Amino acid sequence: MSNVYPMKPSWRASLKSALLQAGLVVSLPFCSSSVANAATLPNPLTLDYVLSLPLTEHPQLSSQQALLDKLQAQRASQDAADNFKLDLVGRLAWREYAEKDEDYHLAALHVQKSLYDFDRNQNLVDALGAKQQAQTILYADAEQRMKLEIMQSFFNVLLADFQYRIDNEAMAVAYVGLDKAKDRLELERISDVEYLQMESEYERIMVKRTRSEYNQLQTRLTLANLLDLPKARPDELSFPKLENYSQRETEDLKLEVLQQRVLDNNSRLTALKQRMQGAQLALQSQQAGNKPNLSLDAWAGKLSSYPEIREGNWQVGLTLDIPLYDGGLTAAKVSEAKAELEELKAQTRLLQQALRDEVAELYFQIKMLQAEKQQNLVFGDYADLYLDYSRALYENETATDIGDSMVRLSEANYNQVAWQFKQAMLWAKLDYLTGESRLTSSPSEAVSEDTQPAVSKPKQGNPS
Repeated sequence: MSNVYPMKPSWRASLKSALLQAGLVVSLPFCSSSVANAATLPNPLTLDYVLSLPLTEHPQLSSQQALLDKLQAQRASQDAADNFKLDLVGRLAWREYAEKDEDYHLAALHVQKSLYDFDRNQNLVDALGAKQQAQTILYADAEQRMKLEIMQSFFNVLLADFQYRIDNEAMAVAYVGLDKAKDRLELERISDVEYLQMESEYERIMVKRTRSEYNQLQTRLTLANLLDLPKARPDELSFPKLENYSQRETEDLKLEVLQQRVLDNNSRLTALKQRMQGAQLALQSQQAGNKPNLSLDAWAGKLSSYPEIREGNWQVGLTLDIPLYDGGLTAAKVSEAKAELEELKAQTRLLQQALRDEVAELYFQIKMLQAEKQQNLVFGDYADLYLDYSRALYENETATDIGDSMVRLSEANYNQVAWQFKQAMLWAKLDYLTGESRLTSSPSEAVSEDTQPAVSKPKQGNPS
């Protein structure tokens, strides 16, 4: 038996006829805007396409890129602290010298270069470099997390279409039943109480169907907004072929092995480790704050108003700066650097705990997939046979409709598709955690109603 249960064309036509007779076809209030807004997205829209869209201009990644640019600028600024500095110094002044007032002007080039500071500045440069590497990792991590969100959002659109089909069919069944009950009420075969009970149930189903209709629009708006294309609402979606996930085996999965792989390769954990290295280097730099600094100074030009008899025209020298007392500034900065390092260590341990729990949850959900698949297959068999049984009763005039069996068949389709999407998302999340992201689907073509469990785009009465 197939894993999916497509509705037979004859019964599909019967349901459409029932919907038209019941007057349940909605006036498509969203269709005209959809045609205009979907111009920048292909129709049908595929999973591979949305996962391949560049995200560099997305606000989330733009924010990450801004942080990366900021760290790069800070590192360049810190690195420049040890480079040669050249400036032009001018002075217009007077002074008293040997009990005489005299000019004391200056116009000269000044060159300065730090020669040795016990690696105080270089450690700060390397610390910022480590933070920059961590931010680069976090940028890539944010991109992968966004693709996971896009993948789930794409699935949500398809599931909303499937749910609408179920509720639409249930609506037709309820309407037919209510219409027959109205006739029986007129013939006084049922009481007013029984009729109002059926009408109340009909109204409940109608509200549920209306909610599903609007959920089709909402999921499409969410997907478009997530892609940062709010005016490009998707219309028809191709059903993805997910062999990359459906063909993977679960027998060899070991929880302890998966957890260790995540702790070794997870990008967020790797970024935290990079930040810890940077914090350690920053601590070493602050600890060298009370150590001497040796620098080179050179002057060339008019060093005073009397170069021939006093300062001359150039001067070169080594300057040794030995800190003696800074009021506790160095100790305070060392304490701050130590606190930051300890905070990062605590964050690392917390993240490791969270990752272990997350991997365990994914592991057990993946292990449950086979049991859930079997459950869906059995329900599908039941729905298929129940349709044949209801059809036989209908043809023998034992029963007056087969609508309930058609709804169950659609529910079986929905369960199977939801299971496929759940399987794909579980494996995709596990790949993301282990640093082995494979966010893609197999090549997919636009599906037809004869080969897939349900249409991939909204039909009648549907926000698209």
